[in-house]
Amino acid sequence: MKKLTLIALLVLSATMVFAQAPKFGFKAGLNLNNVSTNDDELKEELGGRTSIHLGVITDFTMSKSLSFQPQLLFSGRGAKIDHGDHNDVYAFNSLEIPLNFTYKKNASKGVFLGVGPSFGYNLSGKVKGDHDSEDIVFGSGNGEIKRLDLGLNAIFGYQFSNKYFVSTNYSSGLSNWSNESNSTWKNNIVGISVGFFLK
Repeated sequence: MKKLTLIALLVLSATMVFAQAPKFGFKAGLNLNNVSTNDDELKEELGGRTSIHLGVITDFTMSKSLSFQPQLLFSGRGAKIDHGDHNDVYAFNSLEIPLNFTYKKNASKGVFLGVGPSFGYNLSGKVKGDHDSEDIVFGSGNGEIKRLDLGLNAIFGYQFSNKYFVSTNYSSGLSNWSNESNSTWKNNIVGISVGFFLK
């Protein structure tokens, strides 16, 4: 994780040196969350959780068609587990930093697509039952959840003008939230967003 973070910072620094003056904007939308696991029994009980994301986006134009778009988002994550007689919802509040390289044929409007790493940090979390809830414990021990989360992000969208855009993205979890050696819990997100740039 430290090596990947260092690589991301080096890429960001190099991009800022060679890019034109950036555009700043805002985006918000829905997260359709689900979790992948190696637990066959849990797979039958897992369901999705709908939440929101919102935050800021920066566009560094590198050429006529290529841009670098780092984002800082507040993002809801998690999943629902149907135990038959009751449901448990794992709800996480996270900071997410997608670092997307995007391509569009027309610099001012049209279809765009991109890809890049995504770094997440779990700020807080709760397990919500039908009648009660409890805080999720973060840490490195068994039964605790890791705060850091790494994913690979792909994005597809349409820019209506220099200002407004819509997009959808898929972030596939690469790191395991669980500290147990025989258990995997990876977060996956489909996001649907609207946004605008200030200039």
